[in-house]
Amino acid sequence: MGTLELKLVEENYSIRIERIKQIKSNAYFVKTKDGKEYFLKVSRVDKEHVDFILKIFSHLKNTSFKSHLIDFQKTIDGGFYFLDEHKKVYLLCKWIDGRSADFRNVFDLRRAVSILHHLHLASLSFAEELEGSFYPSYQEVFRRKYSQVIQMKNIIHQKDNIGYFDEIFLNVVSRFEDRFVESIHMMKKIEDYFKEENQRVLIHHDPAHHNFIFSEKGVYLIDFDYAMVDYSVHDFVNLGVRVLKTNDWDINVFRIYLKCLDDKNIIKKFWLEVFWILMYFPQEIWQVGLQYYFEKQPWTEEYFLKRLKGAERIQAGKEMIINKIAGGIFKWH
Repeated sequence: MGTLELKLVEENYSIRIERIKQIKSNAYFVKTKDGKEYFLKVSRVDKEHVDFILKIFSHLKNTSFKSHLIDFQKTIDGGFYFLDEHKKVYLLCKWIDGRSADFRNVFDLRRAVSILHHLHLASLSFAEELEGSFYPSYQEVFRRKYSQVIQMKNIIHQKDNIGYFDEIFLNVVSRFEDRFVESIHMMKKIEDYFKEENQRVLIHHDPAHHNFIFSEKGVYLIDFDYAMVDYSVHDFVNLGVRVLKTNDWDINVFRIYLKCLDDKNIIKKFWLEVFWILMYFPQEIWQVGLQYYFEKQPWTEEYFLKRLKGAERIQAGKEMIINKIAGGIFKWH
């Protein structure tokens, strides 16, 4: 972080920084000259979404979930963030000494499930307030993403010189393309029944291990940058895939994870069917293509190839779990 940015932080929060240490690409540990410690987040999330996040916090602070939140510090003008000239968003909160969740530890896994479930329950009325807003169905989201994959293939075929990554991407898509189509087909059959039995809630949408902070005072859930109104199943599929990756696709650990969900009465009618379809969809393959062909992330081809290979492994792992636990994706639909 440059001198100008540091000065902006000091001016807007009326603090004097003694030491700052980068801990992630957009996150910093800050110690002030009077000995206070803070966590500074610099985000490119648009202002409207930051306002949405603050609206989420305002609601949750009036629920029993408040014990899992870390308060934002106020700026000198009474707000909770400020923007620089590049429209980057700066948020400051108290530093919490603790550790990240360890998804290899059953205790941590149970706590993570419990906290996400608590978030969903505490946000029911918040989600109901936004019920009039338009939310695309899962099948519509699947169709849009598959349409983008087709566009990616067209981009490649229109090139005069097809590169090495292009060839590998086409090969991967050709092997998994039927999964996109099957996911759409299966979701279309069941989604209306699922919606009749399940309510929309606020989902965190990024339940990574580092977003659960275990401290002496309790467990905190941080980083709501990707939060949205959706169904709880979306959060628990995301968490489930992370649990599998952490535990090298251990089927017994995943059975424990499903038992944690069942113990909390999270699994409703048609919930598990939608869970498996969301898991079956080749999300990670689509995402790598999106980052390469549409977002044009400034990464090396070597790094993109590594990510694509990882996405391929994840899809194979997900399908292995579905076959062994659900008896195959087509047994019940």
